[in-house]
Amino acid sequence: VCSADLLFQAKMKIVILAALFACAMAMPKRMIMPRLPASVIMKGKYQLIPEDRIVGGVIVEPNSLPFQVSLQRRGSTGTFSQSCGGSILDENVILDAAHCVRGITDLTIFRVVAGEHSLRNVSGLEQNRGVTRFVMHENFRPSTFENDICLLFLDAPLDLSVPEAKPVLLPPPTSELDPPAGTIVTVSGWGTTSSGGSISDELRSVDVPIVDDDTCNRAYGGTAANPEVFPSMLCAGDTSNGGIDACQGDSGGPLFTGTGASAVQHGIVSFGQGCALAAYPGVFTQVSYFLDWIATNRL
Repeated sequence: VCSADLLFQAKMKIVILAALFACAMAMPKRMIMPRLPASVIMKGKYQLIPEDRIVGGVIVEPNSLPFQVSLQRRGSTGTFSQSCGGSILDENVILDAAHCVRGITDLTIFRVVAGEHSLRNVSGLEQNRGVTRFVMHENFRPSTFENDICLLFLDAPLDLSVPEAKPVLLPPPTSELDPPAGTIVTVSGWGTTSSGGSISDELRSVDVPIVDDDTCNRAYGGTAANPEVFPSMLCAGDTSNGGIDACQGDSGGPLFTGTGASAVQHGIVSFGQGCALAAYPGVFTQVSYFLDWIATNRL
């Protein structure tokens, strides 16, 4: 009986998601599903997102964030396109989000580009590398996005002697507690400038304030007994007015303080409700919780 009940519940969830998708497609203004863990979607704690939600931010000075990389995928035509962000740990290893590589078996579809600024124009400063393997956190849970972290290993070392490619600094272990609410941090990437919109050609960044875990957890329908935002996550965004956030295509990229070669990475872009909605801060993997895991697996 229990198996039958579980099968019925699973079927009902599929029916509900299919109905929501059909409704979204039928609306006069195109609506899209949010970028959320399945556990949040199944609770119904979300809304369909209008595609013209603008995400704030500015184009950065070219190569002023030398730790940022573009993780690109090769399409059926053989050309590469923006997929996720990432950051340089050292000449051989990139820090990224687990959901960016989950399910991938053919690593030849990936290309990591350091020294990138414009996706369309080649400056000559780009360093293109293939990915030979990746280590995804062994306890990554796609249903909740817990432990959304991975390491990518390159097929040839990056040249880090040039100013356009430098490793990011990791936070010290003592920063294991969340930065205080209101702390201003920066997130960067080539992701869409609106929810469901087009990828940005040039690298952008936006400053966002840290939001405390309890407020963020409640926003996504979590409780203390059944959380959606876990201690290994941190949140950031403008909960009053919205309009500033990471978006699709920014996943895996850095949330950091400082700039240039002195930047310290505190988070990895993980998930969020649409992009830049006031009631839903962006959620990030908190790097300081995974320092031991990084140290063990980067070798």
